Amino acid sequence: MVQRFALLLLVLASFTVRAQEGSSSENDYKTKGISVSPAHFHLAMEPGESKTYEITVKNDTDKPQKFRVNKYDFNMNGKGKTGFLPSGTGKYSLSKWLNLSPTFIEVAPGEKKQVSFTVTIPADGTGERSAWNVIMVEQEEPRNRLEPAKKSEGTVALGVIPTFAFGVFVYQNPPNVANNQVEITNFKFIEKDSVNIMSIEATNMGDGIAYCTSYIDLTHLDSGKQQRLSVKRFTIVPELIRDFNYTLPKALPKGKYVAVGVLDYEGSEEIQAAKTQFEIK
Repeated sequence: MVQRFALLLLVLASFTVRAQEGSSSENDYKTKGISVSPAHFHLAMEPGESKTYEITVKNDTDKPQKFRVNKYDFNMNGKGKTGFLPSGTGKYSLSKWLNLSPTFIEVAPGEKKQVSFTVTIPADGTGERSAWNVIMVEQEEPRNRLEPAKKSEGTVALGVIPTFAFGVFVYQNPPNVANNQVEITNFKFIEKDSVNIMSIEATNMGDGIAYCTSYIDLTHLDSGKQQRLSVKRFTIVPELIRDFNYTLPKALPKGKYVAVGVLDYEGSEEIQAAKTQFEIK
């Protein structure tokens, strides 16, 4: 008996910030000479509204590429781990309001192809909530016949076919939702395996999707020297708690520090901030 197995390499970018209804080229996906853009859509459609958007697939390889296009729901647990679900089954499913065309494309070398999707928000109360889904552009490779090196009874030949997929995330916030209720619920210094970490825990307590930016400012109390740890951009959906860890530089001078964690997001009139002290010994 001969069995074949496929290996899927998934390219995803779940957490982005301050995009309009499509991302810039810096957020596009590109791998193995294939690019997909935009990488994400942030919609703000009214109940009863219908709009069509386009995803572009470009083939810069030297051979034709085939792709199957599917839609899935996804849920996140309390710490941001993503689990994919069949279309229409998620609690915040956008898939049930989204139609794809076409669902299969073949892209010649040097060619671009468009995939359209139309979102129709129900005019009744069901459309007055946030919703999201992911559109998967999945490579299809022909499965060649595998022959075992030595044919004998009970021989099983295993083959791995490397393929890849692009996940384009679509987020919908109707105007009525509250996307300004993200709070810092914990801010702490962690020493782990000789690595020093600052951790911000953020919780979305509203019913809207928030597009956020966070960073940490450090002040050395003895010298007064200040520095900012790198800015992180992310999307945080309702009912989600997320941890953002910042690794402190190994060359950080010893002494006592004050750290201020800052969280900023669209729709907020004031930034969220938290403060803590720690010591590098």
